[in-house]
Amino acid sequence: GFEYRFKGPDRIKEKVAEELEARPGMTPAQAVSSVPDGVRFSFCYPEERYAAGVTADLERLSARGFELAKPLKNAWASDQYKGINTQWREPETGQRFEAQFHTRASFEAKQLTHEAYERIRNPQISGAELERLENFQRQVCAKIPIPPDAAGIDYRRREHDG
Repeated sequence: GFEYRFKGPDRIKEKVAEELEARPGMTPAQAVSSVPDGVRFSFCYPEERYAAGVTADLERLSARGFELAKPLKNAWASDQYKGINTQWREPETGQRFEAQFHTRASFEAKQLTHEAYERIRNPQISGAELERLENFQRQVCAKIPIPPDAAGIDYRRREHDG
């Protein structure tokens, strides 16, 4: 997923404009830093090492000084999306970034259903189209094997010495 590490420029502009409208005193630089997924990373693990890999990488991010900006979102129990999403903040600049944790199958499903996800977010979508797109996502997600112990992964920011 390295080629998708930056959100598209048009979507970034939309998010920055929304942020500036919601908070008129905010500077453009602050608005850009507040976009939670302008920079994003996807980690992929073999199913049998998923839980251990995710846990180790969460600890590694925290140990390097990145701060968890929002509670971890574990969506392995969801029928619309499989994986774990996190949002982090670089403490010196305040720049936020997203890290997603997947297996090969969940990453491929995310890529396959991304267009449906984007359409679902449109507030002008019809009820019939919404139902069709959600059914499509459910069908894709139903085929994704859930790695052992994935549903139980949780993480709270931990304080590190030094």
